[in-house]
Amino acid sequence: MSRKKIELNGKVEKLAEKYLQITGTDLDDLTNAALKAYLIDHLNSNQIKEALKDSDDISSEYAGKLFNLDDLNRF
Repeated sequence: MSRKKIELNGKVEKLAEKYLQITGTDLDDLTNAALKAYLIDHLNSNQIKEALKDSDDISSEYAGKLFNLDDLNRF
C-alpha cells in the first residue's frame, strides 16, 4: 500500500503524542487502529468485503491484517 501523508491539528497531535508516550505505540500502529475502528463503524460488512475483494494482492494481504473475519462477522 502506498504511503500517505497526514497532517494532525494541534489538539489531536497533543493527544496522540501523550497516548504514544504512555503506551509506547508508534504513530503508524495508532493510525491504522484508529482508521480500522472508524471504517468498520461507518461501512457495512458488504461494503468492506467489496472494497477488499477488488484490491490487489499486496493490498489484500495488508487489509487482511487490518480486517479479519471476526471483525466483519460482528457487524
